[in-house]
Order: sequence, then structure tokens, then C-alpha cells
Amino acid sequence: MSSLNIKTGIKIGIAASLAIILFQVSNLLLVYKYFKFDYYITAIAILFLIAGFFISKYNQPQKSVIAINPDPLSDLTNKELAILQLIAEGKSNKEIAAANYVEVSTIKTHINNIYTKLGLRNRREAVEMARERLKLL
Repeated sequence: MSSLNIKTGIKIGIAASLAIILFQVSNLLLVYKYFKFDYYITAIAILFLIAGFFISKYNQPQKSVIAINPDPLSDLTNKELAILQLIAEGKSNKEIAAANYVEVSTIKTHINNIYTKLGLRNRREAVEMARERLKLL
């Protein structure tokens, strides 16, 4: 087990212990006569939600300097390059799917991967980049 997992486990254990202690203290103060048990469960769930939020924020890796790749197309797989070329040729998702004998949802997944890897937002930007980088007319 890595030290990060151990630290996270300890933090979750501490949060659970605090929730149990809070529940027991509220029982000692006789607050339970005035509130339903469901409210206690809700309060504990909210406490764990907040604790999880802070733990995840604290455990996020620090942003490092990102190396700029001079040719972002080198990150694409051969299938993604082929799909990018078909997009640049003006093919629809349905036409691309038919040409590759796959479902349209598979093509949409490939297109979303292309957008992510190239830092694009839409099809127009993909067409522009493909025409510029792949020297398509």
C-alpha cells in the first residue's frame, strides 16, 4: 500500500470517528428527542461529502509545466488520424461510421478523443487543423 493510500485511509478514518463522536455527543445532550433519526443520517452523509470534497482537493497532484508538443497530431492513433481526415473531407458521423463498419457512437467517441488530444472545441476547428496539418484541400 502506498503512503498516499495510507494517508487517505487515515483521513477517512478520522472523519468517520468525528462523525461517530458527533452522533454520540448529540445523544448525550438529548438532542435526539427533538430530531428524527433521518436527520442524523443526513448530517453524517453531508459531513462525509464535505470531507471527501476537501480530501480530493488536497490530494490533487500539483500542476506541472506542460511540454508543448510541436506536432499535436503525433498523439493521435492511426484510427483517429483516419477519422480526422474523413472529417476534413466533409463526411458526416454516419458516413464515417459506415466506412469503418462501426456504430456512430464509436465514431463520436473517437471524435471526442481527437478534440481532447488536440485541444479543440468543435468540428470546424478540427477541419481547419486537419487541412492545415495534413495539407488537405
